[in-house]
Amino acid sequence: MADGGIVATKPYVSSGSYINKMSNYCKGCHYKVSKKNAEDNACPFNSLYWNFLDEKKDHFKGNHRMAMMMNLLKKMDAEKLEAHKSRANDVIANPYNY
Repeated sequence: MADGGIVATKPYVSSGSYINKMSNYCKGCHYKVSKKNAEDNACPFNSLYWNFLDEKKDHFKGNHRMAMMMNLLKKMDAEKLEAHKSRANDVIANPYNY
């Protein structure tokens, strides 16, 4: 590897906002990428993103490329994180409902 493995250390995972910016998959979708709560018809990828980071936080704690997102996760209100995790688990268990 020319970069010594540095570039490949950041996981390729994203929220709905990033998917919206980098693709055309969100055109015509009834979910709102700018919203964070299920009650607001938020994009399910937002909850899946935070759930993934929370599940993998021990793995990423020493990864400098993930430091900013890990700090945001650490600062997130516990109730808000639990809501993300609950919705993410529902999406995972019932993907055809989304």
